[in-house]
Amino acid sequence: MSNGITSGIGGWVVGVGALLLAGCSAQMTSGEEAMQQPDNSLMQVIRGEVWYRERMALPPGAEVVVTLEDQSRADAPATVLTDYTHTVDGGQPPYPFRLVYNPDAIDDRMTYGLRARIVHEGELLFTSTEHIDPFAGAPGDPVRIRVSRQ
Repeated sequence: MSNGITSGIGGWVVGVGALLLAGCSAQMTSGEEAMQQPDNSLMQVIRGEVWYRERMALPPGAEVVVTLEDQSRADAPATVLTDYTHTVDGGQPPYPFRLVYNPDAIDDRMTYGLRARIVHEGELLFTSTEHIDPFAGAPGDPVRIRVSRQ
């Protein structure tokens, strides 16, 4: 009779051991996945402000949209790498922006630019009209983007 109890306990111990090992391997797998996640500390930031000369306030709910674009191909629309949207609820320009991007996505052979727009209920109110090189000047220097009325 003791053999039946011993073998029953032994089977239970083996089963619990298998479960513990399975749990450990699952933890190692999730740990490995965590190591493969991108390191956000390597991200770069472009800071600046959007402004316009007109002496007028924007309607509540207007949105300031700034994009970092790959503008290399003249025969195709620009590819947006990242964007920033800020809803304006009053206040006058300048409107600050902060674009976070992955520097590994930047190819020195390509041409990049910043574009700014101010829209309200789908209607374009202001847009940038000149090329703004996001990487000109010293790293960390704020970028000023002037937009004009449409």
